[in-house]
Amino acid sequence: MFRRDDHECLWNGPSWPFATSQTLTAMANLLNHYQQITVTKDHYFELINIYAKSHYRKKEDETVVSWLDENIQPYTGEWLSRKILQEWGWRPNKGGIERGKDYNHSTFNDLIITGLVGLRPQKDNTLKVNPLVPEDEWDYFCLDNIKYRGKKITIIYDQDGTRYGKGMGLKLYADGKERGSSKDLQPIHVEL
Repeated sequence: MFRRDDHECLWNGPSWPFATSQTLTAMANLLNHYQQITVTKDHYFELINIYAKSHYRKKEDETVVSWLDENIQPYTGEWLSRKILQEWGWRPNKGGIERGKDYNHSTFNDLIITGLVGLRPQKDNTLKVNPLVPEDEWDYFCLDNIKYRGKKITIIYDQDGTRYGKGMGLKLYADGKERGSSKDLQPIHVEL
């Protein structure tokens, strides 16, 4: 990576949240639509965990705050545009060093909903759920109150059936009624 004196946005080595989101979306699509053995759920899970951990910044007083900025130094986790702007001092035409605090165009929620939890909208009157959580990584998760084609969708995964009291495995509910289930984290595809 090399720095320029006239621009704070470096495209020559840093990690960019928007580009990371595009890559993770492409990985989820690859895992959902193609038969291949190169990219796995484990790869997706590992990368989304790294990405989630980057959504913070340590302040000078050592407190940690939620943060998502333009570009991050991939080895140290330092938000580079912010650091460069801070070094330059106040430049009104650059928006100030705090401009990155609202830089959430990274589609992070979509990565969790359609990737990790696996809610995959379909063109017809069906819904597919294909979680990209590898077996034995999470004991449970729930995505609730999602509006989809006029229905309220709930997706529950409960490894041993004790967390939600609805039994073991993956379950899909539409308007409170169970519409599909699978043992473990196998895909569900149902007509609504």
